[in-house]
Amino acid sequence: MEKKKKILISPLNWGLGHASRIVPVVNTLQAMGHDVLIGGSGTSIDFLKEYYNSNMFVFIPSPDIKYGKKSAIGPGFAVSFISFVKSIYRDYFALKKIINEHKIDVVISDNRPGLFSSKLNSIYISHQINVKTRKPRSLSGKLVRYVHRKMIYKFNHCLIPDNENSLSLAGELSKAPLSDKFTYVGTLSRFYNYQNNVLREEKDKKEVLVILYGPEPHRSIFEDILLERFSSINLNVNFVRGIVGYNDKKDSINNKLKFYDNPDDAILYKLIKQSDLIICRSGYSTLMDLAICGRKALLVPTPGQPEQEYLAEHFRTHLGFKICTQDEIRNIKFEDYFNSDIWHYPFDSTKLKKVLDLRLKTNNEN
Repeated sequence: MEKKKKILISPLNWGLGHASRIVPVVNTLQAMGHDVLIGGSGTSIDFLKEYYNSNMFVFIPSPDIKYGKKSAIGPGFAVSFISFVKSIYRDYFALKKIINEHKIDVVISDNRPGLFSSKLNSIYISHQINVKTRKPRSLSGKLVRYVHRKMIYKFNHCLIPDNENSLSLAGELSKAPLSDKFTYVGTLSRFYNYQNNVLREEKDKKEVLVILYGPEPHRSIFEDILLERFSSINLNVNFVRGIVGYNDKKDSINNKLKFYDNPDDAILYKLIKQSDLIICRSGYSTLMDLAICGRKALLVPTPGQPEQEYLAEHFRTHLGFKICTQDEIRNIKFEDYFNSDIWHYPFDSTKLKKVLDLRLKTNNEN
């Protein structure tokens, strides 16, 4: 019988995407009989506390990630980047303390490169094996990719939330070298258990869904732009604001604009399945959620965010999504983008457990 392990898992506190995609990992580990602790702080942990008991959490300081106002990766982002670099060293020493206090057997880090230890099985989760930068061929771009790859090799294993070859959602981002270090685990989405069909309801008007997850200030900037547009258009619009950890409630407007700060999975799944148009950022976790739900969207990448710009173009070219810039959405005719088509993306619900079964074993257990 497999030995029960005590496992620490910690997502990067950068928007809510890293937190939402570890939900199937935590649930699978628990179903396998392991004891799971969730480490971190900030909005990502506020989000996960809506899923799990408070006694499952352990505090790990997190960098305060905020984008620049005009461009995500601009001068205003520099402070956040410095905070992130400092957090790598802080994570390393925080883990030492947690190992001693909680007797951890395994650590799983979602894009926290400092959260590893040579004393135990350390597993990294990332779809960005090849980090996108604004100037990928520049010395700085090459240096970022080199340093990230070196950090990955500090871990025993790297789990990639994607599929290989023609089924890849991340494209070049997730392309890994041939090595036992890297394993594709398939799509990681909080909707992994929602593989049932929601019947579309007959409606008098077309229905739009706006999903606003992402770091500030661009989450609020995007919300304000779309509120201004839809306030003067006769459409039913649901705004999923992606807000957790603080109260900033907005009331419905004229019974046509409805607001959800952070709806539970069942409500969000139904909204995605039944909407005639979905507008969202091209963050990778959001795209994995759409794949599980079988819906396409109008993607609006965060300005100046190279990964989102790449993913938006990748989904447009290979998967038939529509894209536009944040400036262009101020003037587009939304009726031209309605799309109720179902997108059939293959999903293997058993793949994650098989990979975890293999990668949780120490060398002595293999």
